[in-house]
Amino acid sequence: MKSFFFPPRNLRDELLDLDEAPYEEVRDSLNDVATVNRYLSGYRVLLHHTEKYLRAHKEDRPFTVLDAATGSADQPVALAKLARKLGVPIQITAIDINAKMLKMAKDQIHQYPEIRLVQCNILALPFKDEGFDLAVNNLSLHHFTWENAVAITRAIYKSAQLGFLINDLHRSRIAHAVIFLLTRIFTRNRLTRYDAPVSVMNAFTPSEFRELARVAEVEPFEIHRHFPYRIAFLGKKK
Repeated sequence: MKSFFFPPRNLRDELLDLDEAPYEEVRDSLNDVATVNRYLSGYRVLLHHTEKYLRAHKEDRPFTVLDAATGSADQPVALAKLARKLGVPIQITAIDINAKMLKMAKDQIHQYPEIRLVQCNILALPFKDEGFDLAVNNLSLHHFTWENAVAITRAIYKSAQLGFLINDLHRSRIAHAVIFLLTRIFTRNRLTRYDAPVSVMNAFTPSEFRELARVAEVEPFEIHRHFPYRIAFLGKKK
């Protein structure tokens, strides 16, 4: 039964990753992703685990965050809003390799000077070790092979003084069925309809995240499950 509900991972390309769709179609699909994040805990997982770091920050400087593979930058915008609410100065460096993503992200962050965009490869970060307080990776690790997921985990762990938060999906046939149905009801965007179910089945399970921590030499770490079918993987240093 366990293998039926949580089948082996079989990585498939998502249409957004192929970078062949026109900008307008990509923009509409990313808006769909933001809607899913708003209602299905995509932001809640990030904010739940980063709030304690923000509240603990007492230094006379902004709290610094690396957002690795930012996409449309909707996640760092949510984080900037939380920091403003808490009265904590923050500086977020949001990176992505995809120019279309960064074009949309630029439109999203014009009211948030706390966020700066950098185009670079997540597998070759151009930053010094421990140059940030915290590194986050939101809903993108499932896009990568196992080998690259290990490399990304190591890289963001090295990049931050306190550690990292990886916020991602939990692979499950039930989650796949639900998101397949929802995308048929609420959107006509072909990218969203194809990519959302594929994303779920590309994702890792809690046991795979534990193995990822072992191989990437992350210690200590925590794995938290969140409703509905979300996972928070925290690598800690302090």
